[in-house]
Amino acid sequence: MTDQVLIPIEGSPLSEAALEYALAAFPQEDLTLLHVAGSWPTKYGTTSKDPYQLFEALNEVVADHEGAVSSRTVVGRPARAIVKYVEEHEIDELVIGSHGRELGSRILFGSVAETVARRSPVPTTIIRTHQREGGPRLLVPIDASSQSTKALQYALETFPDAEITVLHAIDPFETRYGDGQLVHTEEEYEQILKETKRLYTKATNLADEFGVEITTATAVEPVPRLPATAILSYVDEGKTDHVIMGSHGRSGVSRVLLGSVAETVARRSQVPVTIVR
Repeated sequence: MTDQVLIPIEGSPLSEAALEYALAAFPQEDLTLLHVAGSWPTKYGTTSKDPYQLFEALNEVVADHEGAVSSRTVVGRPARAIVKYVEEHEIDELVIGSHGRELGSRILFGSVAETVARRSPVPTTIIRTHQREGGPRLLVPIDASSQSTKALQYALETFPDAEITVLHAIDPFETRYGDGQLVHTEEEYEQILKETKRLYTKATNLADEFGVEITTATAVEPVPRLPATAILSYVDEGKTDHVIMGSHGRSGVSRVLLGSVAETVARRSQVPVTIVR
């Protein structure tokens, strides 16, 4: 269960969005607002602000929060200092605004959020300025890895009242046990579908242990060996409010389904993404 939530604060709308999301998602948990004294990169250059003024400006935002709210200031490089704080304190969850830039319809990670997401040992949620509140519809992409199971378990434990959908992205051009082998027969494709059904049965059984009902969905990768594309297409259809993914998982011998894929989804998703180790 989540008890201690860390939100890095540096005075931008991005960190304010992360805080507002944390207040909505974790209404009773204890929150720590962390400012790293140093230069934060922004699209306008770098900035270093007075921690007292930063925290004082947020007093009204956190005034009605049911849990405890504390503020801390450390010195160092932002990404490294944030991860170090998580490692040295009893932090269960990290929510961080993404210092990204828009490129067409996609939003890219900024250096701080991306580095933190890669190195954080706890579930880390990436927020953009327009994502100040989560929603009831959660999407959990799954494969046969233990990491995706951990992500589903996290979703079931942390958001038991949410509408949870587990999604498996299948590649019709690659067998599960091959190394880039193409599927040429219906029998091989049926084997992939049977594996998908087994994954759904495992996910449903886990959800039953928590007394939570889940929905299953299958996405076909429009581009071979790019499951992130299928996941993002599902998100872009407006079917979910929040993606929760495992990291560094593998499906079969030859392809990574959750790992670098989680990073790609976090970069491009139009909804918040939580990466679970």
